[in-house]
Amino acid sequence: MTNRRGRYFLFSLLWGMTLMPASGFAHPFSSSYSRIRVEGATVEVRLTLNRRDFQTADIVGAVQANYHIEAPESPLQTAVQRTDTIAENTLLLDLIYTFNRPVTNLKVTSTLDRITQADHSHILQVGEGDSTREAVLNAANSFINIDLREKSWWETVWDFVRLGIEHIFTGYDHLAFLLGLLIMTRTFTSLLKVVTSFTAAHSMTLALATLGLVSVPSRAIESLIALSIAYIAIENFMGKALISRWKITFLFGLVHGFGFSNVLKEMALNRRELAISLFSFNGGVEIGQLVFVCVVFPMVYCATASRWKHQFLTVSSLLIAALGMYWFVQRAFL
Repeated sequence: MTNRRGRYFLFSLLWGMTLMPASGFAHPFSSSYSRIRVEGATVEVRLTLNRRDFQTADIVGAVQANYHIEAPESPLQTAVQRTDTIAENTLLLDLIYTFNRPVTNLKVTSTLDRITQADHSHILQVGEGDSTREAVLNAANSFINIDLREKSWWETVWDFVRLGIEHIFTGYDHLAFLLGLLIMTRTFTSLLKVVTSFTAAHSMTLALATLGLVSVPSRAIESLIALSIAYIAIENFMGKALISRWKITFLFGLVHGFGFSNVLKEMALNRRELAISLFSFNGGVEIGQLVFVCVVFPMVYCATASRWKHQFLTVSSLLIAALGMYWFVQRAFL
């Protein structure tokens, strides 16, 4: 009976995912672009806009109210240098921001989705050549901070190692997934297989996605991560793995790697930093995972070896499954 309930629960989850609304395809994709050049205390911005995206005649005023440059203080002056229509619906808008000191840090904020379409994406580029940095701003990620100062190799490595560690310990969905894996792990050999397969899988997709070789919608990835948590919890509740644990871990590890990559993709990394930041961030993720496993696995092992084993497995599995379901509904439908 328990196995039957578990399989029905899993089938319901997967079927629910196929019913996700496809409202994002109901209208044309909305986007805008900006190229940013910093010269001392002056920031020059060229915006490329689609007139059809705007429902107002005062496009310049609407853009200035929803596109902001800070460094990190507000500019002393903002001036419109040029407006020009280069095609039937394509508008070029040149803005100049003047600050009271040389700019070393930029904060770019775009809330253009409020005056265009809810799915509007703003693509920005800072600098030129090898120092170029790119980012995409939208309703979910409306601003980005960009450090324009040159950092030493060790400073860059440490910044991204620390970012990887922080991401693990603040990524409660990834921790819930790891905990679900550890609950049914009985031996050091099986632990090594599970950790190795998860590491290998997420390292692959982290690299592919960060380098722009593979792209998967963030909403789909975050929903699948939630489903992976629920699936592992269901297997734990049933007390039987439908597929070898290290194999299913590798499969879901590929999905989690795309989730990790969102952190780096949201940052405006220049091309020279990309390889070192990718390597360092992944190293930080591995350090965070190793610390978590070393602390939690002994406690899980003791709990599953005690007379409270069945109560621990039941309660922990139900809690993790509930978290997975909650995150899935939140990410897929809300």
